[in-house]
Amino acid sequence: MNAQRQGGAGLVLLIVALVLGLAAGAGGWYAWQLTRADVRPDFTLPDLQGEPLAISDWDGEVIALNFWASWCPPCVNEIPMFNDLQADYGDEGLQFVGVALDRLDDARDFAEKLELAYPTMQGVHDAMQVSELYGNADGLLPYTVIIDRQGRIVERFFGEVTRDDIEPVIREHL
Repeated sequence: MNAQRQGGAGLVLLIVALVLGLAAGAGGWYAWQLTRADVRPDFTLPDLQGEPLAISDWDGEVIALNFWASWCPPCVNEIPMFNDLQADYGDEGLQFVGVALDRLDDARDFAEKLELAYPTMQGVHDAMQVSELYGNADGLLPYTVIIDRQGRIVERFFGEVTRDDIEPVIREHL
């Protein structure tokens, strides 16, 4: 009878060890997925002069990546504030980068009219795909993503953002 108990206890210990091992493995996989999901996807799009720009051009900076369109009233409202934030924090390592989901001529005219103070990329379908890669599955505009100096996405803003919303996030990562 003692041998049966010992055999049963060994089986229970084996099952407990297997369950704990599987749980640890699943937890590690889940943590890896979370970390991986927060890494900034790489992309290249043309700027408003047609020259290629890559998001990696600003590695090491805090990036405020803003997706906008000339026909989007909330986008129009945000840009002067983004210009001000770029002026206020650019020397500390902040870089706003615009992505116009618009035709080139419309994006150029819009950028000139609002005197954009930061680099802007442009595209239609390609820019929409980039927006989706950055977590905007519904294609909402405006859409702004904050990327820290290590290239991790640390915040996403769907819709028009206020200075009170975005400035503390920027300051936290400078």
